[in-house]
Amino acid sequence: MGIPFLILCSQSPGIAEEPVSFSRDILPILSDRCFHCHGPDPSHRKADLRLDLEEETKRTSDGVNILAPGSLENSELWYRIITDEEDDLMPPPDSHRKPLSESERDLIRRWIEDGAPWGNHWAFEKPERPELPSDATHPVDAFIQQRLAEENLAPSPPAPDHIQRRRLSFALTGLPPATTMTSEESDWNAIVNQLLDSPHHAERLAMWWLDAARYSDTDGYQGDRERTNWPWRDWVIDAFSRNLPFDQFTIEQFAGDLLPDATPEQILATCFHRNHMTNGEGGRHPEESRIDYVIDRVNTTGTVWLGLTLGCSQCHDHKFDPISQEDYYSLFAFFNQIDETGAAGTKAKPYLAYQSPFAQPAVEETEKWYIQSQVLSKEAKARASEKFEPWLTRIRAQLPKGYEAWKALRPSAMQSAEGTEFAAEADGTIQTAGPFPRQDDYRISYNDLGDLSRVAGWKLEVFPHESHTHGQLSRGEKGEFILTNVKLLISKRGESQVREIEMRGAIADAQLDVKGRNYGKVGDTLDDDPRNGWTTKLEETPEARVAIFELLEPLDLHPDETLTFVLLHRSTLGDANIGRFRISATDQRGETVRSLKPAPLEELASLTGEIPGDLKNRLIEQFLLDDEEYQAIRDNAVQAQRQLNEFRKAAGKLNVQVLGKRKEPRETHILERGVWDAKGELVKASVPGAVLPLPNSENLDRLDLAKWLVSPENPLTARVVANHLWQIVFGEGLVRTPEDFGLQGEAPTHPELLDWLAVELVENDWDIRHILRLLVTSETFRQSSDTSPELRERDPENRLLARAPRFRLPSWMIRDNALAASGLLNPMVGGPPVKPWQPEGVWKEIFMGGKTYVPSVGPAQYRRTVYAYWRRSSAPTFLFDSAQRRVCEVSTNRTNTPLHALTLMNDTTMLEASRVLAKQAVDSESPMQDLAKRVLSRKLETDEANVVLREQKKALDYYRSHPQEAARFTTIGQQSAPDSKEAAEVASWMTVASLLLNLDEAMTHE
Repeated sequence: MGIPFLILCSQSPGIAEEPVSFSRDILPILSDRCFHCHGPDPSHRKADLRLDLEEETKRTSDGVNILAPGSLENSELWYRIITDEEDDLMPPPDSHRKPLSESERDLIRRWIEDGAPWGNHWAFEKPERPELPSDATHPVDAFIQQRLAEENLAPSPPAPDHIQRRRLSFALTGLPPATTMTSEESDWNAIVNQLLDSPHHAERLAMWWLDAARYSDTDGYQGDRERTNWPWRDWVIDAFSRNLPFDQFTIEQFAGDLLPDATPEQILATCFHRNHMTNGEGGRHPEESRIDYVIDRVNTTGTVWLGLTLGCSQCHDHKFDPISQEDYYSLFAFFNQIDETGAAGTKAKPYLAYQSPFAQPAVEETEKWYIQSQVLSKEAKARASEKFEPWLTRIRAQLPKGYEAWKALRPSAMQSAEGTEFAAEADGTIQTAGPFPRQDDYRISYNDLGDLSRVAGWKLEVFPHESHTHGQLSRGEKGEFILTNVKLLISKRGESQVREIEMRGAIADAQLDVKGRNYGKVGDTLDDDPRNGWTTKLEETPEARVAIFELLEPLDLHPDETLTFVLLHRSTLGDANIGRFRISATDQRGETVRSLKPAPLEELASLTGEIPGDLKNRLIEQFLLDDEEYQAIRDNAVQAQRQLNEFRKAAGKLNVQVLGKRKEPRETHILERGVWDAKGELVKASVPGAVLPLPNSENLDRLDLAKWLVSPENPLTARVVANHLWQIVFGEGLVRTPEDFGLQGEAPTHPELLDWLAVELVENDWDIRHILRLLVTSETFRQSSDTSPELRERDPENRLLARAPRFRLPSWMIRDNALAASGLLNPMVGGPPVKPWQPEGVWKEIFMGGKTYVPSVGPAQYRRTVYAYWRRSSAPTFLFDSAQRRVCEVSTNRTNTPLHALTLMNDTTMLEASRVLAKQAVDSESPMQDLAKRVLSRKLETDEANVVLREQKKALDYYRSHPQEAARFTTIGQQSAPDSKEAAEVASWMTVASLLLNLDEAMTHE
């Protein structure tokens, strides 16, 4: 058939066109519009046509030239993209692919007319070092300014000195300049070298690597058990601190165990490929889990080193890149020889028994804090005890004869979720009747608690009754009850908001001693899990049962508040709802709610003579529970003891997950459709030939794979790493899809610069610091970030870099900045993970009360975020933009969500840093400017200072008239409280410090 000849865009005489590049201009179009149906994947290929191979594209099919170089008339491909015939048009209208634009058609036209020269995707061709202009003063600036000149743009002038220093310090260390450099140093190169030699630089790079390595302190999945892989995290920091060449850095993490005479540290390095999640859920076949782990390692290798979406080849040939399913499982074969079974938890071998040299300093630091906290606790107890005798005299005079600590409550409302009927008796006892559902929730409310003004605990009595089965405790078939959970809710009458009151513990006079998740123990009623709970063993003679529940903190009551007790009977066995019960409450703390014996005050009320020594000691302990100052200091000492025990254990030998070669090799099969047990053809360990073929492909192991990755001939790795380093410094990579250098990824904004940096990295022995030094000594890095409407319109995403990038600092850096600016930052390097402040109950819902987050105390609280404990099911709440650490992530996440602002205004770390800054301001001769210097690295202008001073005076007036609020505000965190006379002033400057820390300037890479 005839093919119409159509020229869409005629070129005006005298105007030269840039030659069409197949790699840059044509291949991305074919990949995006054609390869889905006519690409590498045979399972989706249509019309037996491949457009990813030159010989297939330029062949003749049924007498028709698919592509005739130099001839539009004879090219079926050209006809298909310009035709008006809907049935012939490509891509088809129903393919959901974007139609070709006029400019894209013109590129294809010119390419065909030029003879349709072929080539590889740019990323699969070995980078060659481009020549620099003879007058180039800096390689980075040469390429950036050359591109700007082509666009008739000019670079911006240098940024102000304080911005340059701040930008540099955050880029290389993640900390503000006041912490990392001296203001006296003026030589830029000297400043750069000072920062690169800092241990904080290694910690900053470690945050990049931990995200890529999906590092976490727990296994993930539902159980999310703890693991002790943190010594590997410290290995990473140490490697960056030693400036270990990246090729050796790679080799040791892939195959440290295979090196001759491997050291423990080289074996430890292989933990990189054990940082994946491990699945210990019941009913799952261990081999399925093991296959998942191997797949994770292949995909992570593809993302971090090759910048390829290898995971797209798990189920079929890659639809866009020249990576076949056989290539994928050939890479899989390298990791298929690990001596692992797919088990999780403590059985997730292989392990390395390793004693970290970084743990002992943490132990010694905590020992000092513990000793100090013990001294403070004794002193506080002595002060509190001085008030005991007057209290005892007063309370004894007030106690009526026959005093009872527990008050039976009379319900104001009784509700059943499933229809059970209730009848309340005069003494508060409640009898059930009517329908008996298999499961039920009882909601019993109380408006009037008599003379109780607070509740410290409540008591549940379960009674037998003649209407129950065999006169026992329930109307169920066996007469026994199973209480799965209890809740205490408080609400204000007339309002819809309901607050749940947390409980500390529970005891009972009888319970079944069971193991694991089963019905028996009363403490299990506090965990929200219906698979366990409280039950007892029935006696021949029915007996009443008693349980006591202690509140986490006493609840002060107001007359218009209602308490609602919820008794949940949701057992999987069913047919075991409580039949008759009564609820009582007490305002007494300590032994009263922790024992079934008579309360100390009950015993005191029954005495007429001298108080026995034992009872007096019990009364002292109860009295001290209500001394808030002593309890806060004592709790700190108890937590210091717990933390010291944890760190001492961490200083011993730990089991770290590492790689180890299996004695008997496994066969590796292509897994059909990626299904773990659908074994297809056998494959052997090998590498994708489209990237870089290996001449000798027999008996390859992980060491061969690692050496292949960092071979100077590998076209991808050096480019990918150079791009990561550019992203660290400039916020976005030269390739803005760092995880995808393939055909569906973005092309580099400055391809020659990327190639120059890649070659420079390899030829300088993979020296990461050398590349970073090059980047931050460029004028491009040091220029101003100020922009104009015209520049924003020309280059809204700043791809040309006519100005310095401006972006939100990552949230971990914002936290570290607050600690550093206030002087709270603990500079210790390495050691066991620590737990920064987080909201109370942060783990409660995820683990149904089974795990509790306890913040670290002492100097450990002020460690850098890189050492923060990372639970996969609940990552640190102050990290809004962090990687999830479930799979490998290398892209930058940024957010300005209102929740982020809410956290920065209310997070304990931020407020404690503000409090320390405020105290420093109060003690300063120039508080306002000192604050600004610490937080913003500059002094305030006059108009800015006026605003700050206005806000400080407003806050000071408020706190002087609200001294209790001032006291509360200035005791946030664990620093000692200010003198009551200066609390209002500290609170006012604390408001200002918080305001400055929340300024856009304080949290932005300017």
